[in-house]
Amino acid sequence: MTRDRDFGVGVVGVGKYLPDRVLSNADLERSTGMSAAEIEEKTGIRERRQARDDETASEMSAAAARDALAMAGIAPEELGLIITCTFTGDYVYPAVSCRIQDIIGARNAGAFDIMANCTGFQVGLGVASDRLLADPSVGPALVVGTALQSRFINYADAASAIYFGDGVGAAVLDRVDPGYGIIANDVSANGRAFDAVRLRGGGSSHPMRPDNVDQGLQYYEIQGLEVWKQVVQNQPASIRRALAKLDKTVEDVDFFVFHQANLRLIEFLMGKIRQPMEKTVINVDRYGNTADASQAIALCDAVTQGRLKKDDLVVLSGVGAGFIFGTTVMRWQG
Repeated sequence: MTRDRDFGVGVVGVGKYLPDRVLSNADLERSTGMSAAEIEEKTGIRERRQARDDETASEMSAAAARDALAMAGIAPEELGLIITCTFTGDYVYPAVSCRIQDIIGARNAGAFDIMANCTGFQVGLGVASDRLLADPSVGPALVVGTALQSRFINYADAASAIYFGDGVGAAVLDRVDPGYGIIANDVSANGRAFDAVRLRGGGSSHPMRPDNVDQGLQYYEIQGLEVWKQVVQNQPASIRRALAKLDKTVEDVDFFVFHQANLRLIEFLMGKIRQPMEKTVINVDRYGNTADASQAIALCDAVTQGRLKKDDLVVLSGVGAGFIFGTTVMRWQG
């Protein structure tokens, strides 16, 4: 159970950025040899977005951040913290959060990155809310989920190319009325599946050298069956653990926001927890799997579409490479 406080920490503004360029299943049929109809049947995805050659992760992130700040009515210089959840920042290091801080003019904000892959935004929400709960001197927090993945995809490899898209989602967290906002979190991991989804090139075990540039280390590698197994075995358990901290069950939840990896997987999850699809938001058909940005963009869509009402119990849940499983429960204040 959460401790009694005279305030909570919740989402007060959301924003998103999707590149204009659309990559359709017909485009991928030409590059992968898998038919457009088979791609949609397997994934539920019809198209995804792809950044232009001159777009950067930091600029895309700043665009989403500005929208979230505008909705929240908070000026950049009021921010006390910026957390960017990504593994596709501008550079290997430094943290892209520092570039975002500079672009948007958030000169008073501390900044750092988190890598938790496709559940990164959910983990970032938990870290940001913990900081605001623990330290009264910390101002509002900006949590950004950033995915510029197209530059790490081999578009001849159907195992990865059919899923991934580019995009950014952002949320501003601030102090809200007691009992509202983020009220429970759960994070767990299974390192035994560490190599099931990976990008080896550029890591310290696989630095990019002239003698290995032809080995494909700079591209995503995915074992699809292992991903499915990790999700179906562990994500429902994460949801139930987070809800149990509040003496709640899935039947008490008003709305679910999932990582948008695969429409068929979301359908399976909702069936496994015996909840109707009407209680969740779907955009994977239009945006594909946007990794760390996925839950942030989905939350933004749910808010702007008026899907969330005051007092709703909302669950955000995702699974990221590693494997990392996470769930955040919010009491929506609006």
